[in-house]
Amino acid sequence: MKNFEYIKANTIEEAITLLDKYKEKAKIFAGGTDILVQMKQRKITPEYLIDIKGISELEYIERNDRGLKIGPLTTHASISNSSVIQEKFGLLVDAALAIHAVQIQNRGTIGGNICNASPSADTAPPLLALGAELKLASKAEERTVMLEDFFTDSFKTVLKETEMLTEIRVPNLPLHSGGSYLWLPKIAAVDETLVGVAVVMTLDSSGKVCSDVKIGLGSVAPTPIRAKKAEEFLKGKRIEDGLFAQAGQIASNEAIPRSRAEYRSKMVKIYVERALNQALRRIS
Repeated sequence: MKNFEYIKANTIEEAITLLDKYKEKAKIFAGGTDILVQMKQRKITPEYLIDIKGISELEYIERNDRGLKIGPLTTHASISNSSVIQEKFGLLVDAALAIHAVQIQNRGTIGGNICNASPSADTAPPLLALGAELKLASKAEERTVMLEDFFTDSFKTVLKETEMLTEIRVPNLPLHSGGSYLWLPKIAAVDETLVGVAVVMTLDSSGKVCSDVKIGLGSVAPTPIRAKKAEEFLKGKRIEDGLFAQAGQIASNEAIPRSRAEYRSKMVKIYVERALNQALRRIS
């Protein structure tokens, strides 16, 4: 690594002040499971590393009348073990468990997973399917951004150099809804998802018609994406044999993988169909 100055921030205000002072010369350090690797590889070379891991007000899971709120320092292990999330937002548990390395589950944070903006980030497709939004804060302002507008390219986001993520918000699911996250692991030295598919489906009062659905895809485009054409195809359709396979094919055509394209596209078709079926089974 290149030499850098380590600074420990004890409050959100202190962290934001440091970001405002050092701007592009500084990077936020939380779990460190992504940034330290990138620093060792010299992909990024910050002059200042701002450690926010000790800011307890950024680590929480809360639910109120409007939905779920998650602090960005919440670890993947905390998410998978949370009874609040297990009860209504099970696909987030699925995503946390997709990160196989126990050390990363215990150290890595959901905020870091999002802000790193890897195309294969496991938490991104479920949060896209759940309609999540992000609260971003700087010294000048606070703003809210929908997650689907957050990613701009591989490892790039709309996050300004003086901003930090302070909260992830997920709205409550409508009645008669179910969710699923399925992933195909990449067999390599680094634990990575080759294809990730998240689904949140809502049925009408009869329980036979798809009234709404959101499908998030990971690792099959420069950024995590929504399969919006497949979603539109499903909305208003009666659930019957062959429907989910057709939706999977449409989603496959929306994917734009940069490598192993034919295989990844074929797997999108299969995994979208499987995820839709699992989401349907989870509707209560």
